Amino acid sequence: MKRRVRLYLKIVFAMLVDAVMINASVYMALYLRFDVPYIPGEYLYPYQQIAVYFTLTTLLLMWFTRVYHRMWQYAGPKDAQVLIGSILGSAVFLDLYLLLEGAAHYPRGVYLLYVLFAMALVGGWRFLIRSYYDFNWVPRSKMAPRVLVVGAGKAGQLVAQELGRHPEVGVAVGFLDDDIAKHGMQIGSLRVLGTTNALAHVVRDYHVDQVLFAIPSASGKILRPLVDQCRDLNVKTRMLPALNQMIGGQVLVNQIRDVQIEDLLQREPAIVDLGEIASYLTNRTIMVTGAGGTIGSELCRQMAQFSPRSLILLGLDETSIFDIEQEMRNKFPNLHVIPVVADLRDTDRMRQVMEQTRPQVVFHAAAHKHVPLMEIQPPEAIRNNVQGLWGFLDIAQKVRVERFVFISTDKAVNPTSVYGTTKRIGEILGSYYAERYGMRFVTVRFGNVLGSRGSVLPTFQKQIAQGGPLTITHPDMVRYFMTVAEACQLVIQAGAMGQGGDTFVLDMGEPLRIMDLATNLIRLSGLRPGADIDIVFTGLRPGEKLYEELLTPQDQTKATKNSRIFMHVGETPELARTLPLLEELVEAGRMADDARIRRLLKTIVPEYQPQTDTVYSFSSPEMLTTGGKARAH
Repeated sequence: MKRRVRLYLKIVFAMLVDAVMINASVYMALYLRFDVPYIPGEYLYPYQQIAVYFTLTTLLLMWFTRVYHRMWQYAGPKDAQVLIGSILGSAVFLDLYLLLEGAAHYPRGVYLLYVLFAMALVGGWRFLIRSYYDFNWVPRSKMAPRVLVVGAGKAGQLVAQELGRHPEVGVAVGFLDDDIAKHGMQIGSLRVLGTTNALAHVVRDYHVDQVLFAIPSASGKILRPLVDQCRDLNVKTRMLPALNQMIGGQVLVNQIRDVQIEDLLQREPAIVDLGEIASYLTNRTIMVTGAGGTIGSELCRQMAQFSPRSLILLGLDETSIFDIEQEMRNKFPNLHVIPVVADLRDTDRMRQVMEQTRPQVVFHAAAHKHVPLMEIQPPEAIRNNVQGLWGFLDIAQKVRVERFVFISTDKAVNPTSVYGTTKRIGEILGSYYAERYGMRFVTVRFGNVLGSRGSVLPTFQKQIAQGGPLTITHPDMVRYFMTVAEACQLVIQAGAMGQGGDTFVLDMGEPLRIMDLATNLIRLSGLRPGADIDIVFTGLRPGEKLYEELLTPQDQTKATKNSRIFMHVGETPELARTLPLLEELVEAGRMADDARIRRLLKTIVPEYQPQTDTVYSFSSPEMLTTGGKARAH
């Protein structure tokens, strides 16, 4: 209540100041136009008759154009445009009032001078507020870090202004920018000192303590060499969030963060066809299984922007479903959200849910996915990833689901694990339903998602927080990585492109050595690999491969209209022969017959090549690792 009263008092004060400035502008315009000791009465008296009405009308106009709702300490070009528009409008009202009063028309020069004076006075006192906030009233501390801003664009200018308001956080010394046209130019009080090639030279000459990257959309390919160079120079690196994450288009001090490993792996933003996506999501009922997981929750965030009729959040973990439900309701208050806690393997429950909600589009992200865990308990992998999917697909086709998008993995290619093989079987099941029932089933296959729960990145971060060591199964292990936002964006686009039974493979870029990921993460934490944090090798775990593949040597792909998405062209197993084997596999899963499960997996997916004939169990010493520890050199 007190805040609201203070706000209204500020608005009343601003209106009183504006009333004085508006009238002063009219009198100054009349005086200057006629260039005589006194304003002629034939022009002065008519204005005095309409002054109150004109002033009130102008203030109302400024209210409706929201001049009084703007934070002028952050004023920019858009704010100036609104203010100029209001003043031009008030000049029109001045002429109309004089016409209604029956007075002589003012010369055109009066209106022109009025607009110029009003802009100077009404706008001037507001921009004095901006100057007051921009000025460093606090003495610059000798301990404040000296900051070099990389990027002299919009983001760089915003961060320089914010540092100017908070000198205790850092003192900006200048810009670096690869745009030659900006070199030597002055932006505010700072100069563009050169290109990023001059980074080392500028850091030394200007005694820079921090380098702040104000290029939020820069890819990892651009950032990596610059961050490496800063690390060699013993300079801290920081970064801005994406421009669309800045509150009101402004930079706040607490938004400036350390460079993260995700920034170094980020690629150029993918281009998607928003119209094509909207055509199958807007005003549709959409279900996401595994909605509380990393992929599922990000799919929900991105699809909610396309205004679906309803969004069904299905998952077994009630806490994660509660969390994503609350997030959706807070961010998208007009979206109809339906949280469902249910087990995919419970056919009766799933049938009830599907018949009640009648989803038109399904994104199936639910799966048991941890390779070593599924290797030691294959019945669970079969029950969830095969039996659960099969029953769910059967219900989906009966309730006439229009489109079913299945999230697969690179581990389904030449699988060496139970998990990877179950995902390959999921692709086969989808092809069967697409062929027999005409279901628009789409498979999207991609590699590891950076930062997903239980994945290597959060594991490393926890180990660093504990003082190490970082554990890597093998020094030569490589993996494909993609940020969760990019992966889900491309999954949604692929869902729009699929016609039925199609498998799409996402362009994962270049594979990354896990060893390089670990050392970069240690260095970004301000520590030294081998000195502050050790790295040890533990040996391959059950079902793991040294490298992943997105295609077999026999497979082919063809390009799609999206350069990051390829259509898989390969042979589909003979489904008539496969179905009886799948029924036998499901039965083996019910009976928890591990050996029989593995034999059937090999028969159904001949390319399945388990690493060893060992059958892992809860009592096996090899359950979690197949080798001892070795220190990295």
